[in-house]
Parts: sequence; structure tokens; C-alpha cells
Amino acid sequence: MVSESKFGRRSAKKSDVDSKEETVILPGIAREVVGESFAKLADSNPLETKLITFTTVSSDVDASISFYRDVIGMTVQSDTILGNSPAIIQDVALSGRRHVLLSMPESGWNDSQVVRILEAPPGAGPIRPRPESGPNDPGLLVMEGGTRDGAESYHALASANTPMISPPRYYYFRNTMWGTDVDSMSYAPFGPGGEQLFITASIRSDQKLVHSKGVHNGFGSASITALDQRPVNAFFEKAFGVKRTSQMECYQENVNELVGAPAGTYFLWGNLGADVGIEIWEMKAESGIVYPCSLDKTGLAMLTLRVNDLEKCRAMCAKASIELVSEGALPNVFDDEPAGFILRGAVGELFEVVQAQA
Repeated sequence: MVSESKFGRRSAKKSDVDSKEETVILPGIAREVVGESFAKLADSNPLETKLITFTTVSSDVDASISFYRDVIGMTVQSDTILGNSPAIIQDVALSGRRHVLLSMPESGWNDSQVVRILEAPPGAGPIRPRPESGPNDPGLLVMEGGTRDGAESYHALASANTPMISPPRYYYFRNTMWGTDVDSMSYAPFGPGGEQLFITASIRSDQKLVHSKGVHNGFGSASITALDQRPVNAFFEKAFGVKRTSQMECYQENVNELVGAPAGTYFLWGNLGADVGIEIWEMKAESGIVYPCSLDKTGLAMLTLRVNDLEKCRAMCAKASIELVSEGALPNVFDDEPAGFILRGAVGELFEVVQAQA
């Protein structure tokens, strides 16, 4: 907070200034400064935080079920009407709304990311209006999945009249931090709820991305975009102890075309923690609009994160002054009444946090 005096505004107090961002350098005086570094995988995820469920909100639940079941190849695990749910998200009443859970048939519960379809209220608008919004607007952007063949996957979705940003685009990255190359072909379709997807086929034979017998392997990760990655990184480290483990740069027009970024867009991207399933993209743009996630609007609305110690996570949030949006959690494939709570991230994302099963 900048203080006031009779002489007008004066400079902020030292306690108000983030030492990572503002350092006064005095001639002849050496001083230590602090910065950010990348964590080793073994030290990057102490609560074993893992993305296990994508929540999409749809005005046409039957169309969404048909898409994920018949086109992507998932299996319906439950199709119910929510009762008096303990999770009330910012006064949003969820009782009486249809609630569907789907998973990939060949995956075990411990490594399967589930798609949750939540019925939208009447007249619900989109979280991210199209075509106005895009990757330069911070927030939860896409749910990412894999396919054994990009052309086969694209044909399957195009035959089902799925909206697409572009046909598949090829791209290549050399990731020296991982000690491997990323050699892929991807495209970005949209689900019936308006959620943006990102489906990738590995070109290299030594990258085993698909674990199912069908064309697709479901969805395994999500991407969050920001104009400044530091608040996003700080949120995950304070709330979960999760640290960044890698970063790459992208200045490829074919990638911009496939995700709907403006021509000439440059961004940094990399992973959070070991096996978390979240990427952070820092878009180098002068401005953007944050579209906060909501369970009363359509699209990709929330990520469910599993932790090995829910109460420790709660204590970490309290220590960092991260306020809980609400207590409770929605039914999942492990538990009809899970213990949990809801958090809001640095750029408007919603996170449902639940306890891992013993």
C-alpha cells in the first residue's frame, strides 16, 4: 500500500515491496538478492498433488455425453442429479443439476483423469466468450489429451461436426531440462460445452503418449495462461508446495495458429511439479482480459486436484492467507461425498482439492 502525506503520495514502505521485483542498488555496496529457480522433480511436489478431474459446464448434457463417449471413447461412470451438495461455490446452488462422470475404459482409477459434465443453469453464458477471448487472456485455457494418430483423430472429430480452430499443426521443441525432444502434431477442437481442447499425437516412436486401445487416451493435463507467470507459480508453491520444473519458449506460427493466438505471439511454457498435470504458459502480450471460472457459466470451469494430506494443504493455504472459496467437494469416482474445499487461483481458476484415498 502506498502511504499518503501532506506532501502527497510517497514511495512504498520496504515491507510493501516484493524484493524479487524491486531492488535498490547502491554504489560500492554488495547485497544478496533472491530470485526463482527450477526444482528437481524429487523436490517439486511434496503433497503428491495430481490433476484427476476436469469439470466442464454444458447447456446440453446429452450432447456432451455423446461427444466424450462416442467420439473420444470414454465410458460413463455415473449420471445423477445433485442433491444438497456441501460444495456451494460463491453462493452458486448446484442441487438439482445433472452431474455426469466419464473415464477412459482401459485406465485404472489411480492414473485416469476423469471428465465431469455439470449441467448449466438456464440461459448460462460462456466463461470465455468466442471469438473475443484467446490464449493472451489469462486463466484456465485448455484440457489436453493424446491420440495415436493426429489425422485419424481429426477425421473422427470433423466427422462429428466438432468446431476446430485449425487442422493439425506440426511443432518441435528441444527440451534440454527434460533431456528429450518434443516432436508432436496437435490441433484444438471445442467440446459441446464450449471447452477448448488440445489433442496431441507424438511423432517420435520413443514417446508413448497413448495408453488406451482406441484412437484417444482421454485427457491428462491442463494449461493455464498468464501475462506474468510469477503470481501463478507463487500460488501453487504456497498452496501445494508445488514448484516449477521446466520451461521452454515458443515462437512458432504453426503453434499460434493451432491455439488461436495472434500472429507473432511469443510465449514461455513449462510444467508444474512432478506428475501434477498442469502447464503454465506466459504469453508475451501487452494486455489481456481475465475471465474468472464459474460453475454458473459454460466451458472448462474447474480442475480437481488430489493431495496426500488435505489438512496440511489447508494449513498451508491459511499460512499464506489464501482464502478458501468454499468447503466441501462434488462427487467423484472415488467417493460420493468427498472431503475437500475450493480455491481460486491467481488468474481466476477454480480448484477443487480432495484427499487421496488410502
